[in-house]
Amino acid sequence: MTQKTAKSFVPPLDKTSAPQDARSILEKIESKFGKSMNIFNTMAYQPEVLKGIATLNDGLQNDLPAKYRELAYYKASQLNDCDYCLHYHKQAAEQEGVTCQQLSDIAEFESSDSFDEKEKSILRYAEELTKTSNVQSKTVESVKEFLNETQLVTLASAVALANFTNRFNHGLGIQLP
Repeated sequence: MTQKTAKSFVPPLDKTSAPQDARSILEKIESKFGKSMNIFNTMAYQPEVLKGIATLNDGLQNDLPAKYRELAYYKASQLNDCDYCLHYHKQAAEQEGVTCQQLSDIAEFESSDSFDEKEKSILRYAEELTKTSNVQSKTVESVKEFLNETQLVTLASAVALANFTNRFNHGLGIQLP
């Protein structure tokens, strides 16, 4: 079980105390999500990291079906026990058509009737990449039956971003508001 902290190791900045280079990025994030978020406000200490993550996140929105992206992100966050990402990506997953039953069954997706074969392939891919930093060829071939190469790159990027944000949150004790 992951050790939970009582407070962040680095306090989140607000727009007025953030470095100048981070302020416009924080404003765009707040406009996009309707609120500020501690993960981004903490990244603001390092504006280039914030900018890179914001750009990567925007790039993930282009070609992979949103439901697949959110299933993959949620699965990685579940495996990494990242309460922060699970909180926000539960909402995002539900907005993209992931059911409450699917979220409840995600730890045992292989034996669940809540997922179709495509969704199970996406979850298997996210699980293998998160657990071992590798993906079996048969898993990739299964995903490539319904995703093109661009979408596969986006899937790998979504899982990698989930693992990055999970570790960022754990490493800095990022708290939910």
